[in-house]
Amino acid sequence: MFPQQNGTATAHAQTGANGRVRIARVPAVLKAFKLIETISLSDRPLGVSELSRRLSMGKSTVHGIVTTLESLGVVEAVNGSKRYVLGPRLAALCSRSEKQADLRQIAHVALERLAATTEQTSFFGIPTDGHVTILDIVHGRPTLSISAPVGSSIPLLAGAVGKVVLASWDPQRRKTFLRENILPAFTPHSIVRPDAYEAAVVFAQSRGAATDVDEYVDGVRAAAAPVTGAGHKLVGVLWVAGFSRNIDDARLDEIATTLVNEATEISSRLGAT
Repeated sequence: MFPQQNGTATAHAQTGANGRVRIARVPAVLKAFKLIETISLSDRPLGVSELSRRLSMGKSTVHGIVTTLESLGVVEAVNGSKRYVLGPRLAALCSRSEKQADLRQIAHVALERLAATTEQTSFFGIPTDGHVTILDIVHGRPTLSISAPVGSSIPLLAGAVGKVVLASWDPQRRKTFLRENILPAFTPHSIVRPDAYEAAVVFAQSRGAATDVDEYVDGVRAAAAPVTGAGHKLVGVLWVAGFSRNIDDARLDEIATTLVNEATEISSRLGAT
C-alpha cells in the first residue's frame, strides 16, 4: 500500500443514461496497470516498441511509464537490456498467493533468529533502481545498535549489500557497470577500484555471502546474503550489521555463515531450485 499523500483525495463519479453511477477512471493509472498486466502475461521480456504496439500507445508514453515503474522497482530491465519483466518490488508487494506466502512474513522469522543469534541488527530489503529498500528490521541485544526506518533506502553499492546485488547480475552487465561508473567512496575503506570490486563480488558468489569492514559506514561491519526465488532470481537481500567494536573477523565470518543458512531456507520456501 502506498502512503496517503498530503491533501484530500477525491473519487469522481458520473451517472450514466441508465441512472447507474460509475467511477471515472484515471487514464494514467489505467495505462500503467495495462502495461504491468501485459508484461506479466508475456512469456518473454518486452521492449518499448512491442509494448507500444500491444497497448496501442505512443512510444513516448510507454517509455515514460516504463521509466517511472523501473525507478520504483515495479519492472526491471533484463541484463541491462531495454526489455522488461516484472521487478522485485512488485513481487514483494504481491507475494501473498495460494502458492507463495508473504515474503516479508517469511523473512521476519529469519530476522528474529538472526538478531537473537548474532545480537546485532538484522535487515531485509529489496533492490530497486539505484538503491535497496528496507522492508523489515529486527534489533539485537546491544542498547546502541544499528538502526534505519523501514521503507528507507540505502545506496545500491552500500557495503556487503552492494556486492550481493551485483553478484546476481550477468557478468557482462556487471563489468560494464563497474567500468562505466565511478564507485562511491563512502569511507576511506570503500572499494573504489573496479577490478578490486569485481574480485570481491566473485568471492561473495563463491562463498554465498558478502562482508564489509567499515566500507559503507566507518566503524560498522556487515554481512549479507541473497534471497532468491524461482530460477534463482534475486528477490531480496538479508543482512546483519553492527558496530565494529562488537564484531571481530572471526565473528563476522560466523555471521556470514549463519546468513547463508537463513537465506537458503527462505529461498527454498520461495521456490528457488
